[in-house]
Amino acid sequence: MCFTFGACLSFFVAASFYEWVWVGCAFLLVTLLFQILSVGKIVKTILLYSCFLLFGLLYFKAYYQPSKNHFQFLKSSGENLKQIEIQDHLGSSDFSNSYLGKITTWDKRNTTGKILIQQSKDSSTKPWLLGQKILTMEEVRFLKGPLNPGQFSYKSYLANKKINHRLNLDSKNSVALAEKKLSLKALSKRLRHNALLQIEKSPLTHSSQGMLKALLFAERNSLDDTLIQNYAHAGVVHLLALSGLHLGLFVGFLLFLLKPLTQFKFGTSIRTITIVCFLWGFAFVVGFPASVTRAVSMFSFMIIGRNLHYGKHTFHYTVLSFFMLLLCYPPYLKSIGFQLSYLAVFGILLIHPLLQRLWRPKTLLLKRYWEWTTVCLAAQLAVSPLSIYYFHQFPSLFLISNLLIVPFFGIFLILCIVVFCVLLFTSIPKLLINLFEKVVTLLNQSIEWIAQKEAFLFDNLFISTKTLLLIYFILILWVLWNYKKSFWWIASLGLVMSGLLFNYSIELKKFRNINSFWVFHKHNATLIGHQKSSHFHYFSSAPEATKSLVLDFTNSRHISAKIPIKIENFYLQGTFKLLILDNDEPYELKHFEPQYILLRNNPKLNIERLLNYYKPQVLIADGSNATWNIALWEKSCQNRTTQFYYTGKNGALEISL
Repeated sequence: MCFTFGACLSFFVAASFYEWVWVGCAFLLVTLLFQILSVGKIVKTILLYSCFLLFGLLYFKAYYQPSKNHFQFLKSSGENLKQIEIQDHLGSSDFSNSYLGKITTWDKRNTTGKILIQQSKDSSTKPWLLGQKILTMEEVRFLKGPLNPGQFSYKSYLANKKINHRLNLDSKNSVALAEKKLSLKALSKRLRHNALLQIEKSPLTHSSQGMLKALLFAERNSLDDTLIQNYAHAGVVHLLALSGLHLGLFVGFLLFLLKPLTQFKFGTSIRTITIVCFLWGFAFVVGFPASVTRAVSMFSFMIIGRNLHYGKHTFHYTVLSFFMLLLCYPPYLKSIGFQLSYLAVFGILLIHPLLQRLWRPKTLLLKRYWEWTTVCLAAQLAVSPLSIYYFHQFPSLFLISNLLIVPFFGIFLILCIVVFCVLLFTSIPKLLINLFEKVVTLLNQSIEWIAQKEAFLFDNLFISTKTLLLIYFILILWVLWNYKKSFWWIASLGLVMSGLLFNYSIELKKFRNINSFWVFHKHNATLIGHQKSSHFHYFSSAPEATKSLVLDFTNSRHISAKIPIKIENFYLQGTFKLLILDNDEPYELKHFEPQYILLRNNPKLNIERLLNYYKPQVLIADGSNATWNIALWEKSCQNRTTQFYYTGKNGALEISL
């Protein structure tokens, strides 16, 4: 916990790694000195735990400290010859392919550093292979952040992986060298591609093929968006993510299958080695996605630990795998999947036994279902605050979904494995096809039926970072108090609960005082809005195109009502006056003095004359205008020292009223 807390602190403290090294060395010497001296045990303990905190801070500072030969310290222009090695294929669209690359040389100078590459598609475009070398003289540019509040920041996501730059390449400004050798990652990709190809060639329906790809190869993109949404609304979207639940079922099946080995000498060790090799071999074939790597690491520690008879509780193995994964790959700390999966496991390990004490059924069936109920409740209790924080919704029917679906999901997963194995070696029998199709249809229809109960889905929820942390403090203290009935734990619990109520009242007061007007950025569309307290009135020229933008904005703050409105050419609110020009009609209005003028849909206007007539404080252009008009308008504003604001460059504009 101290190591993790120190790692979190590393993102907020300003001093560099080299400055903190001296602090860490000095603190370590003081700690060693106090361990030798005959001082109180409490002081020694505090110092020792503080060393772990400093270790976490220093370790993460060191990881994110760029090396001295990183390409960001070199002068970038369109004249530097760069050699880039393709490390991963991130995705494709109709217009481009996305890759993760590593710059290996810069003008014949060896260098390091990862970079995002966008390969534009044309008639001569050939997708690059993993390990392939690319030559280019294109200039390296910084990644851009989101232009609107509440939007997902791909820049921050990549920065967590130490990627802060991008290259836009095509067949004209880059040369692909011949691939010399097949790397392990490329081999993994090829094996995975061949396996997916076998599934696509099968006579199974698109829905059944997508289910096999998602459950066995973490290819959730092959499923329909509506189906994924249904699983999310039903509270069982984790079933579609190849992770701990699936690998746990695999491990359980293998333990049962290889149980006869335990009757022989060294049989238990052979079984352990076989299962661990299977887990890492499986992770290799599916390409080491983060969720699979986490689960494989945790189960490897658990299986080996139990075989060696170390540790009395699964909690030890979980903590060990958590710690080792952070040491091996620090970006996991900011990964949503990593946070949710370990919170779920810790919830099951720590909260589940407390819930079990509430009732002890006598019959075996009731006992099993009560056990599974408490497991679901414990996991949901642990992950719900973070899930609401990130995804802004809570499926209240999660318990029903899990109780109905999950107990039989293991059988379905085994059926998926059987179907895939048959596909690999022979043509699949019609009887097996019909059985699998019916099971997939029944599963999806059951999920759809639960998801349609929209009255039980609470969405558009918002909690701040402070509230989230206070909720988890309360949960931790409640667990500690249940295990150790101490006055200090219950007193601390009461204190933090008071802090939560106090923080909520402050946040509520803050949001009640909000009164601001927004001009958002959306390509080929106009979206403007007025947030007053918890109400958001907005106008959109393309409601469907801007739907997600409105949702992102309202989910990122306390908004209880979203109200679409119609706006012509004016918006007045107190002393705030906005003139909206979107056509070629006369705009000269006497006795009207707008502080702001918004240009949309490329109006054909004499900007010099417009500025002379109204003398606005700010001239605003949104994403519905063409770039050549933007350049002309900006130049006219510079000549008159009028502030020009373009949302495509500066992001959404907030005007406090």
